[in-house]
Amino acid sequence: MEKITANFVKTMKDTMENERSEERIDIAINLLDVLNDETIAKKTGLDIKFVKALREEYIEEEYIKE
Repeated sequence: MEKITANFVKTMKDTMENERSEERIDIAINLLDVLNDETIAKKTGLDIKFVKALREEYIEEEYIKE
């Protein structure tokens, strides 16, 4: 029973962490048009390389929309 409970707790923690990560990514995407990459990384806790990759993807998507 303890193993099941420990697995459940780990699953819940992982799920919550994934949700937080998704929220931070959404926030970063919304800030791309108003802040630089360094500030976005600092304020969201995301890695600067990840933010730069988001910006590249965002620029590609915006370019395609035009």
